[in-house]
Amino acid sequence: MRDFDELKLARVIDACGGIDGRVKMQKIVYLLKVMGYDLPFDDFVIRQHGPFSRSVAWATDVLTGAEILQETPQDLGLDSEGEPMRQYSYRVRDDIAPLIRESFDVKAPRKKPKIDEVASRLKQNDRAVLEVAATRVFLEREGLSGQKLDDELHRLKGHLSRDFDKADELLATLKADSLL
Repeated sequence: MRDFDELKLARVIDACGGIDGRVKMQKIVYLLKVMGYDLPFDDFVIRQHGPFSRSVAWATDVLTGAEILQETPQDLGLDSEGEPMRQYSYRVRDDIAPLIRESFDVKAPRKKPKIDEVASRLKQNDRAVLEVAATRVFLEREGLSGQKLDDELHRLKGHLSRDFDKADELLATLKADSLL
């Protein structure tokens, strides 16, 4: 990454008005990257929750440590082994947000709306819907199609099958709007 590129992540978070959850953040960044928005995160691989970038995780930690992002933990109860579960919400500090908007805009691809509009639309979706949609796009970009794509998506995300239709609707809308 180039100097200060991690601040583009702060710009995405600001465009969303904040993001609840690291998984959701990863999926929003991935989908924006695939749509052609000028984001520096090129290291996405498929993981348990779909496309994951170490550089997005690193940038999140750097921005949180620098107090550019405010990280707020939310207790979600206990998992099946009795371990506490947490989700972290991220917001750009109010006093820094104007500087981020002015200095670190994420360039939109030709004939596509500014990042604020698209990021905000993506944020409106549940984490699971974004996870399924991003995983489908990742698999398509890996060359899978047809029944092989469907089989692999069910293998990876079968536990989220109730969200498949919503994810397909999201992707169809993005394609219809020439965003994807």
